[in-house]
Amino acid sequence: MITFGTKSRNKIRRPCGVSIATLLICALTLTFAVTAQASRPGMGAQPYNEHTPSYDAMIKAKRSYDAGRYFSALASYKSASRWADKFAQFNVGVMYLQGQGTEADPARAWAWFELAAERNYPDLVSAADNVWKTLTPEQQNEAKAILESELAPRYKDEIAIERTTRRMERDRRKATGSRLGTAGALTIVDRSGQVREGAEYYAEEKWDFRNIISYETELVFAISRGRVELGDLNLVDDEPEENEDE
Repeated sequence: MITFGTKSRNKIRRPCGVSIATLLICALTLTFAVTAQASRPGMGAQPYNEHTPSYDAMIKAKRSYDAGRYFSALASYKSASRWADKFAQFNVGVMYLQGQGTEADPARAWAWFELAAERNYPDLVSAADNVWKTLTPEQQNEAKAILESELAPRYKDEIAIERTTRRMERDRRKATGSRLGTAGALTIVDRSGQVREGAEYYAEEKWDFRNIISYETELVFAISRGRVELGDLNLVDDEPEENEDE
């Protein structure tokens, strides 16, 4: 079981170097073909996580961030964070660290980074570790208190995964035709305006949040085992990139 705190978390180190002084992390930039062992939810042409409650919030957050509306972006990333989205939680930490949409608060930034690192995704672990080393002892105590009293009770996986699973099950039951077994006969237009077959859009594995997490975890660790490029500490997309030649 993973517990919070730099002393108790089972850390996994990056295979590449990280500069603490400039807060560099290894970017999720693929330079090799990735084949995740877990079953990929849905068709390769569609986002594997499109039915998760955080998906729309992450899109809204990135649009706001790119437009310089940082307060709105931060609110949307926090909304996505509620649904066990580790990339959203990491992005909240970035914005607290950089003082975007809020006052700069390195202690609170670390608390969000440590929360995001709960599944030991290597880039997120590195970010949490690097920020921790820049904090004073007083800030470290404050950061741990924020994590344990404010964030963990609301966002920790053992709580947020169950919440998200229930939400997705409810959304699937409400989906047109799914309760009557007629989804395969449907043709739908998705949020992007693309025409899709109902059987593909409503495929059971795309609504199984634990399967989505398993696939995402396999993908992230596959990326970490390959050759990566260093990049500045920055916001990350909700879906890690996959090599088009996969």
